Amino acid sequence: MKAEMSVMLNVKDVDRSVKFYQSLGFDIRWETKGEDDHLDYAGVGIGDAVIALGRIPKNLRGMAKDYADWVSTPLGAGVMVTVELDGVEEIYDLAKKSRAPIDSPLSERLYGTAFMVNDPDGYVIRFLRPKGVYA
Repeated sequence: MKAEMSVMLNVKDVDRSVKFYQSLGFDIRWETKGEDDHLDYAGVGIGDAVIALGRIPKNLRGMAKDYADWVSTPLGAGVMVTVELDGVEEIYDLAKKSRAPIDSPLSERLYGTAFMVNDPDGYVIRFLRPKGVYA
């Protein structure tokens, strides 16, 4: 059985987030602009991994209460997204070059080679080459 997965992150500024992920080697898969010509929604990807980025509306009035409550929680709180890939060292070099906030440097761990960065909204993104997967 083949399965793919993507994740959606609520962000304050989709344009800023897209630029951040592009600096780490992601490309734009899709984008939707709002009336103010800023991105409302975009997808960025690297390999088969996709992260959707959705802008939180400034005015939550008229929105369903559960949605308003959901997007009003602290962004990034307790969320870690793991991107598994072979070229973890290349992405680490890009992260250093772009001065991304590295939360945990590249190192060998029990489960593989990994490092973590914080995106502009506080989400932790872990790049991982699991042991024995990409041999």
